[in-house]
Amino acid sequence: MKKLHQSKENNIVFPDLSMLDEIQSGSTKLMLFGGKGGVGKTSCAAATALSLSMKGNKILLVSSDPAPSLSDIFQQDLSQEVTKISEDLYAIEINPQQFIDDFREYYGTAVFNLLSSVIPVKKEDVDVIPDEIMPGLDELMAMEYLMVSMTKGYDIIVWDTAPTGHTLRLLHLPVTLEHYATGGMKLHDRIAGTLTTIQTWFDKDTSHDTIQETLSEIRQSAEVIQSILSDNSRTEFVPVVIPESLALHQTSRLIDALDEYGISIRRMIINGIVPENDCPFCMSRRRMQQQYIDRFHETYDHRLTISEMPLFPEEICGKTVLLQYAQLLCGK
Repeated sequence: MKKLHQSKENNIVFPDLSMLDEIQSGSTKLMLFGGKGGVGKTSCAAATALSLSMKGNKILLVSSDPAPSLSDIFQQDLSQEVTKISEDLYAIEINPQQFIDDFREYYGTAVFNLLSSVIPVKKEDVDVIPDEIMPGLDELMAMEYLMVSMTKGYDIIVWDTAPTGHTLRLLHLPVTLEHYATGGMKLHDRIAGTLTTIQTWFDKDTSHDTIQETLSEIRQSAEVIQSILSDNSRTEFVPVVIPESLALHQTSRLIDALDEYGISIRRMIINGIVPENDCPFCMSRRRMQQQYIDRFHETYDHRLTISEMPLFPEEICGKTVLLQYAQLLCGK
């Protein structure tokens, strides 16, 4: 097996294409939690990961949210390094921007050589490609990290994804990336003779092996990601919502996108429900919420298990409170 591509400075690893067989033949499952910002998806992901680990599963909990809160929930400093939280539970808050920097470092030279062979372009112009042409590449880089982690012996990887807009871009990005790479390979084939001449004149690395191999790796990496996401026996997406009108609309868009890309959805969590009580204000909020709770059930009961989680009187912070939350969400 070929070695993984690894950043010299940061030890960030990108999956080698030869890992595909290892990933597909493995048993690690992937559980993604997503929803709009502020709905409590990080709490739900952390509680689920804790519950699964207490049942004897080796769990990796990953957050790629631009504003991560796992450190606050576990009251433990987390960073780019995998940290042991408790027996069988490990967690990491990754910085997708660092992955983008390493992506540029690894793939940027080949992209520059291809583009500069046919149009006037400066190296610094190529550096904006991930941000300007492919927004959402940060989530793709997080997915590549998860693919590598799927070879590390975890039973389940629980992924606290970025808010809904980022997730929708992630779902479409493997297709977009595959199109970019395929188009680049076709362009390279058409101008192969010219590239040879340019290499002779300017001593620029435009060889068939260098550019074609790089573009092929980008394309096949996208195919690997799509393969994992659409494997219903391995991957599950759990939408986390709150009982409000905007959440109902955004959830509909999200589920339509998940269905389009063949990603399994078996469960939904309605979070932050005001408990029954004697407070007039609270009960007014509860009545407002109930109409949306009913609409979620009417729309999705035929295909999903819907869990209802109460609004906690305290912040979901620290293992004691998180365990209480996990027992309500997942059972004992």
